[in-house]
This record gives sequence, C-alpha cells and structure tokens, in this order.
Amino acid sequence: MVVAGVGRSGAATLIDALAVVDPGLRVERYRGDLAAHAVVGLLVIDPSSVAGDSDRALLDELRSSVGVAAVVCTKVDAFWDWPTNAKASRRVLDPTEALPVFAVSGAAAVAGAADESGVDELARWIREHTDDDPTRISARTAAARSAVAQEIDRRPSTATPVTAEVLVATRARLVRSRDRGRADRLGALRGGLNRVRSGAVADLDAGIRDIGARSRDAVGGLRRADVDRHAIWLASAVTELRDRLDAGVRDDLDRIRSVALLGVEPVSPDPAPVPERAPVTLRPHTERRRTAEDALVVLLGASAGIGLGRLVVTPLAGVHTLQWISMPLALIVGVGVAALVVRLRRIGALRAQMRSWSADALAEARASIEHDVVGAVTAAEPVVAGQVMRHYERRARMIADDVARIDTEIRARRADARDGTPIARAASNTSGPV
Repeated sequence: MVVAGVGRSGAATLIDALAVVDPGLRVERYRGDLAAHAVVGLLVIDPSSVAGDSDRALLDELRSSVGVAAVVCTKVDAFWDWPTNAKASRRVLDPTEALPVFAVSGAAAVAGAADESGVDELARWIREHTDDDPTRISARTAAARSAVAQEIDRRPSTATPVTAEVLVATRARLVRSRDRGRADRLGALRGGLNRVRSGAVADLDAGIRDIGARSRDAVGGLRRADVDRHAIWLASAVTELRDRLDAGVRDDLDRIRSVALLGVEPVSPDPAPVPERAPVTLRPHTERRRTAEDALVVLLGASAGIGLGRLVVTPLAGVHTLQWISMPLALIVGVGVAALVVRLRRIGALRAQMRSWSADALAEARASIEHDVVGAVTAAEPVVAGQVMRHYERRARMIADDVARIDTEIRARRADARDGTPIARAASNTSGPV
C-alpha cells in the first residue's frame, strides 16, 4: 500500500504508526513507480486547514493508479476543530462521499496507545483489502481506474470561486486555532508534575518510616556481633526504596510526557536505557569509646555484687564448718554480678548508639533521595514545556504565513469587486503546522 500527502500533513508519522500497529503491512510513501503495484492507497489530510487543489490532484492520481483508496485525517489529537475542517475537506475531495474517511492520531499509535488512536481500525480495513484474492483485486482495480478516469473527464475545468466572505471566515478560524490547546497542555503538565512530586515525597516518607520501625525492632535484640549485619541490611533496604521510587517516577514522567506531547512531536515507544545506579552508602558507624561513666558503672556493679554476695552467704555464717567459704563465695558472687551489670550496660549503650545512628543515617538518605526525585521531576518540566512552546511557535509562524496569503487574496477580491471585474480563484491550500 502507498500513503500520499502534501507537506506537513503527517504522512510520515502515519507510516510509522502503521508499522507499529501491524508490522506485516508493507507501507511505502506514494511514488509513481510504486502505485502500479499497490493495492490500497491513502491520502493524508491535515485537520488544521481545508484541503485544496494540491490535495485533490494527489487524490486523483492515487485513485487513477490504485484501485482502493481512502482519506485519512491525522493529528486529530492536536486540533480540537478537526471535524469541521475534515467535513469541508471531504466536500472538496469527495463530494459524492464514495471514499471511506478515517480520523486517527499517528503520534498516539507511535507512543504505544494504538487502541485509542484509531490506527488499529485503519490497519484492519487495509487488511480486509490486501488479504483479498489477487484476481478480484485486479478486476476491482481496473474498474475503479476506469470509473475515476471518467469522473475526472466529467469534472469542469473551471476552479470553484471563493468569495471574500469565505476567506474572512477561514482567516478567523485560523487565528482562533493559533494558540488553542497550549494553556491546557502546559497546565496539565504542571499539575501532573506536581502530583508526581508530592506522591513521590509521600511514598518516600512512608518507606523511611517503615524502614525505621523495622530497624528499631531489630535493634531491640541487637548484639555486638550483629552490628555490621544490621548496617548492611539498612543500606539494602534504603537502596530498594530508592530504586522503587525511581522506577515509579520514571513511569509517571513518561506518561505525563506522552500526554503533553501527544500530537506535538513523535514519542519513541522504546524507553531510553536507564543507567544502573550504585547502592546507597550510609554514613559509617563508629565504635563506642569507653568513658569515665563506664568505670563508675564497674565500681557500682562491683559494690552491688559484693553486697548481694554477702547477703547470699549470710546464712552460711551461722554454720561453724562453712564460715571459711563465706568470704570467697561472696567475692565470686560479687564479681559475677558486677560483670553482668557491666555487660548489660554496654549492650544498652550499644543499642542506644545504633538507634541514634540508624535515625541519622535514614534522615540523610531520605534527604538525598528526595533531592534526586525532586530534581528529576523539576528537570522534566522545562524540557517538555520547551517542546510544547516550540511547537506552538512553529504553528504561529505557519498560521501567520497562511493569514498573510489570505489577506492578500481578500484585498485582491475586494479590489476586483470595486472595479466590477469578477474573477474565480481557487482558495490557496493553507496547510497547517505539523
């Protein structure tokens, strides 16, 4: 099949969209040497303006060389008033309404939304004709070419006159559509980015709280041998949270970018490769140094141990044969109690230190992850907004050229009307922006 269209009509994007939706289709840009071998031909029209003589000439060539033809209105997602211009274009191209007309969004299909673009319906219609029996296709093609040739011969050679009032209405429609949709696109972009930013920060806070709660539970039974293992687990948990947030933010930004640029610039369906990030590195934890408080704890533990030992051996002092072991037993009990007190003190101090270190490490990790997430969202806004603004700047320049040509036509017709010399001029083909 072949696809034809004037400049900036979107024919190239439609070819890419058909290749994405149905890779088995052989789609080529219309050329004279390919038309004889084509079964289906598509004429692509731009919805920003009404089809003109160049579009009609292309359709005549297409119908005279290809048996099955259709008109496709593209970029319907970018122009809100496309139905009006499509109907007017059909009256110019196909007054008898013998050809099928499709309204599609090639950019949406290229971006991956084929089921919402209308290109899938067009591909099915093409398949219905390209998968037909070759004999019937040849007969149908010959009959269609003969009918088109007869229709072209019957057409009057004079161009359809266009009055100044029609040109004024066309000029007003072009001026109204110049900036239509830009504020909505930019507003939707900013709103979507703010939603992504606030959602990512909320998810980050919830994840950090969950990791902190699990860390406190683990520190409650921590031993000195478990310190390194706890630090490794905490770093891996933070790394997993960061990667999950990064993936979610990338998906959200891709969706927002696709929506904001739908009909503006083609969006590649293949995601850009994501560089692998290094695991999160937490601040190092230091060994707790012993202080004078530890020495005082040892003394208090020894004193409490000796007192408890003397209390334990007091009953033995009344037994004459056991008096000699009372003092050594009191010392042994005192040393054991003192060692137990010192050990419990050190474990308690270690756990308190790990709680404080975990809280500080999580706070620093949270600040770093939030900075990266907010930076990614903030960096996406000027890129996408710049693409939208450049699109509307190109559109404004093209519409300004069309308006200037229409103004020239209007002045010429009014001057002719004042001179009393009627003329019949065909409206210029004011193709809109891509």
